Amino acid sequence: MIPADDLRPLDARGPTEGGAFDRIIRVEAETSRLADIRHFVEEAATDASLDLERIFDCKVAVSEACANAVEHAGCHAVPLEVSARLRAGRLTFVVTDNGPFRTLSPSRENTRNRGLGMPLMVALMDEVSFARAPGGGTTVSLSVLLDRAAVQPV
Repeated sequence: MIPADDLRPLDARGPTEGGAFDRIIRVEAETSRLADIRHFVEEAATDASLDLERIFDCKVAVSEACANAVEHAGCHAVPLEVSARLRAGRLTFVVTDNGPFRTLSPSRENTRNRGLGMPLMVALMDEVSFARAPGGGTTVSLSVLLDRAAVQPV
């Protein structure tokens, strides 16, 4: 089993040419661990030389993806994994859970402020993708382009 506080680089040799890096954190799939993930995101985004506004955007978007994973996977025994990859002018965070996806059936009065997570992630990041694995689990990929001028409005 993966230790709950496993925070280590994927590439043990350190940063590659051009400052590229791969990092990963694995924690229990519990809301109490979201602060650890936000700290991980802040460090990666800072090392990628993002400005404070973009760092905040990354923290909010990744935290939202993780909160969704905790809520919808509903499997605290399976760790939540977040990786950070800096390559070719792009910083990408990938949130992965291996729990079975379950829909929630909240009471009617609790649904008014729900369902805003995905639009929030899309608004804050340059690229977002979602994938569900056939055997269970969900992957959310969230990317920011380091050269914002390269982002063309749609």
